[in-house]
Amino acid sequence: MNIDYCHDLVSLPAELCDFVYLKKLSITNCHKLSALPDGIEKLENLEVLRLRSCTDLVSLPGSIEKLNKLYFLDIYNCISIKELPEHIGEMSGLRKINMGQCSRLEELPLSVWDLDQQLEEVICDAGTEYLWKPFLASFRDKIKVAKEKTNLNWLEKPQL
Repeated sequence: MNIDYCHDLVSLPAELCDFVYLKKLSITNCHKLSALPDGIEKLENLEVLRLRSCTDLVSLPGSIEKLNKLYFLDIYNCISIKELPEHIGEMSGLRKINMGQCSRLEELPLSVWDLDQQLEEVICDAGTEYLWKPFLASFRDKIKVAKEKTNLNWLEKPQL
């Protein structure tokens, strides 16, 4: 399911969590989205959760840790998130996290240590890379620092 550019979307309906067979939930550029529904753990088949550029999203619900099939969590440019769920390390299926441009994220929970065997890739930026320093012994080869690419093609003069 893709939800993109819903400028007035503040919250998701609780009924969304009744789609238990949903495998991918992609919510991008919904800047006013401030929270995910409480029953998100009912999405037991969810494999991909993309919350890219949901700039008002303050936190992820703690129940997200029960999504054992979730292998990709994308919170890129979720600039209002201050912390990850305390027990994120219990997400046994998690393989990839994209957390670049999460400028208010202050620290990672200690349970991140529990991801050292399964986590294959962490994508961050220079602003969030420092959060992984305490965990470098376990995650050194898995951390990828994305470089910002500036595309100025839109500045080109239109062809007449």
